[in-house]
Amino acid sequence: MFAPLRSWSIPLLSLAALVAQDPQGPPDGGFPGRPGGQGPGGMGPGGPMGQTTKVLTQFDADKNARLDAKERQEARAWLKANRPQRGRRGPGGPGGMGGPGGPGGPGGEGAARDNGEPKTGAHVEPKDVTSYSDRPLFDLDIVRTFFVEFPNDDWHAELTEFYRTDVRVPATVTVDGKTYRDVGVQFRGNTSFAMAPGKKKSIDFAFDDADSKQNLYGVRNLDLLNCNTDPTSLREALHGFVANHFMTAPRVALARVVVNGEDYGVYAAVQQFDKEFVQDHFGTKQGDRFKVPPDFGGNGGLRFLGEEPEAYKRNYDLKSAPSDAAWQGLVDVCAALENAPADRIEAILPQHLDVDSALWFLALDNALGDDDGYFSRASDYLLYRDPKGRFHTIPRDNNEILLGARGGGRGPGGPGGPRGGAPTGPGGQAPGGQGPGGQAPGGPGGPGGGRRAGPGGTATTPLQGAARADRPLLHRLLAVPAWKERYLANLRELATTTMSDEVLGARLASWRALLEPLVKVDAHSMYGLEAFQNAFARDEAGQPAARSLLATIAQKRQAILNDAAMQGAWPQLAAPKTTAQMVNDLFVLQVTVKADGTKIAAVRLHADKGLFGAFTAMDMRDDGKHGDGAANDGVYGLSLAPIEAGATWRFWLEAVAADSGHVDCQPASNGGLPFAWTAPTKAK
Repeated sequence: MFAPLRSWSIPLLSLAALVAQDPQGPPDGGFPGRPGGQGPGGMGPGGPMGQTTKVLTQFDADKNARLDAKERQEARAWLKANRPQRGRRGPGGPGGMGGPGGPGGPGGEGAARDNGEPKTGAHVEPKDVTSYSDRPLFDLDIVRTFFVEFPNDDWHAELTEFYRTDVRVPATVTVDGKTYRDVGVQFRGNTSFAMAPGKKKSIDFAFDDADSKQNLYGVRNLDLLNCNTDPTSLREALHGFVANHFMTAPRVALARVVVNGEDYGVYAAVQQFDKEFVQDHFGTKQGDRFKVPPDFGGNGGLRFLGEEPEAYKRNYDLKSAPSDAAWQGLVDVCAALENAPADRIEAILPQHLDVDSALWFLALDNALGDDDGYFSRASDYLLYRDPKGRFHTIPRDNNEILLGARGGGRGPGGPGGPRGGAPTGPGGQAPGGQGPGGQAPGGPGGPGGGRRAGPGGTATTPLQGAARADRPLLHRLLAVPAWKERYLANLRELATTTMSDEVLGARLASWRALLEPLVKVDAHSMYGLEAFQNAFARDEAGQPAARSLLATIAQKRQAILNDAAMQGAWPQLAAPKTTAQMVNDLFVLQVTVKADGTKIAAVRLHADKGLFGAFTAMDMRDDGKHGDGAANDGVYGLSLAPIEAGATWRFWLEAVAADSGHVDCQPASNGGLPFAWTAPTKAK
């Protein structure tokens, strides 16, 4: 039997050796010529958020790439006098959200006050907490405590002043009884910094800031997020729990932060998008990494902005080493999405884009209602370009999922709860955020299919946004019948299984029991115990209470399952079985599946040798046996020859219903996390 291929839990093969089998560079197969000229984008309004002020080099007198206490003092004085102002609500501006006097800065503790005075968290020492040195870093069944010690009492003011600069403040961090010295610390985030009341800010830890070999359980950099807009502090963990079952996504753990002995409450520890991330998920440190910053203009959604890479550099941030090939690859994938003919896109696009993961990326965005996701903003996600030149879409920043419907009051969780999704206009399109002339690209009746969604709008139906030309992943992928059916199958898997009370409800109940004692004593909580408890409330019949997180999940499930696009017969695949035989010194892979429940039009094997190539689809053969003389018994098979000894193949299976066209896949994650099979090196 098989398990989905993932380096996290299954040491199926030598990944380094497997990468070496794959030819480097983009595979053959281009696409027709595309028009030149500049598209939308450039340096106008609606660009990405969060510019960094460079000050480190100016004050690094000893040239060690860090600032000591004296150098930081000089840099702070310079920033106060010279930092670019961002207006009344920007960091550094008068009354700025991150500056002194603002709700995020010293003296501006906002909601975290008691009788007008800033609250102080409980004193906690390492001996007061459980050590988990024998558990993985991203273990979702524990809360690991991070003890952070700064040498100065004004650490919060210092971190605030160095926010959005290239300066890290050194601290000693103790985790599971082990001490890490000179860890570089920064405040991070956009709204999680500017809009979160109190002193509880999101934090970035660079364990290798002073010592390149220092790491925490193999991780050099780690984000600890303050769970802004989330009274449960669980939405990041919830997304990580769900997404990692189906595709590559940041791993998440629950954490508690104690600064200079004071409890700052629960955080979400999120895997950073660095070389260790790529090694963890893809088995190699090679490839190019792009971050797509928050952008209300939507130009980071893989829209074609013209032939010149410069047009893309405002909306995409290359995090790996500078590379002309990486930027040209980004131009090429955007051009393929824009210009590949409808009758050739199934052959062209998979050479540039991991379509299977992209379909999961879209399904998760839809099912979990990400208020900060691709549908609502077409930004704030990650792109990995693998050694064969194909791009993989990866979600990030998922604290604003499952926020529920907007209304006159606060969102789920009671008072102080988060916002919800925007109402929709005619045709299921979210209102607002219009393009030039008030229309989406293409104009009335054109490919835009209506107005563009403004920021904060989430999809409310499975196929919403499929006609939006300003969301090319939705517009082009869901226009292909086979890809649309696979996307719907992904949504069905999420709604019927993962988001059920038996799976996600049980997981949330476990997390509630784990966190509630910590929330009770959290003086820096942005929402408080009542809002936390309301998110999990049930009525007397045991059903999720209105406006709770549980109710939002139940409503999303029903919205998916009741939609017209989801009706009709669905096939069901049994888990596959394989046998291997030696044939002329080579090996033959045979796959047999049993499809139950409906008449089957086809069963297909999607397979590829190695880690990074596009899958090739092959129809499997009916074994010719019929139990009642007419009905197919559902047994299919296929032999692949030749297969080289020791070669590893990724594969997944798909059954297609004859009447509805709906599909079922094994594994359920299909190409997002496929099976892996390694041919024996010699005959037994």
